[in-house]
Amino acid sequence: MSIKDKYIRVRPYIKDGDLILFRGRSLLSRIIQWSDKAHYNHIGVVINKFGALYIVDSNERGVQADRLSWRISKHRGGDFAIIQSITTDMELRYELHRLLNKSDDKWIKYDYLNGFKELLNRAFKLKLRITKRDEHDICSDYVSEYAVGLKMVTEEFTKRPIQFPQDYMRYRDLHNTIIIN
Repeated sequence: MSIKDKYIRVRPYIKDGDLILFRGRSLLSRIIQWSDKAHYNHIGVVINKFGALYIVDSNERGVQADRLSWRISKHRGGDFAIIQSITTDMELRYELHRLLNKSDDKWIKYDYLNGFKELLNRAFKLKLRITKRDEHDICSDYVSEYAVGLKMVTEEFTKRPIQFPQDYMRYRDLHNTIIIN
C-alpha cells in the first residue's frame, strides 16, 4: 500500500494534537535510521484547523506548519504512523498551546550540530556532549515537552540527552497512547 493510500485510509482517525512519525527515503533519513537502528526518522504534531490537517514540526526551514496531505505526498515510498494521546481535551489544548507558543516569538532554527552529535553517539556509542539551546531544535526535540506533558512517553524518555523520532515508539507509554498505523 502506498503512503498516499494509507493516508486516505487513516485520515478519518487522525485528530488534533496527534504525533505523526515519518519514515523517509532520503540519504539523511537513511543515515538517521541506520545510526539509531530506527524505523522512523522524523516527527511532528498534527493540527486540525477547520477540518484541514497540518503538521507543525522543526525541519531544515525552521519550525513551521505545512498541509499534512502535501507532506505525505513528499514521502513517496515512505511510511508513517500516528500516536494519539489518551487525555482530556483540556489537557491536550493546554499542551498544544504551550508547544505552539514555544516558537511564536522567535525563529527556531534546525539544530544540525546536536543532531549530528547524537547520530554519532548512537551509531558509535560515543559520549559527545549535547548542549541544548532555546533557538535550536531538531524535530523530535521540538515536540518532546509536548509528549512529556501529555504523558505519552515514559520517564526513561526524559533521560535521553536528546530525543530522536524512534524514541517516541521505544519509550511510548502504553497506558496513555494509541497507535494508528
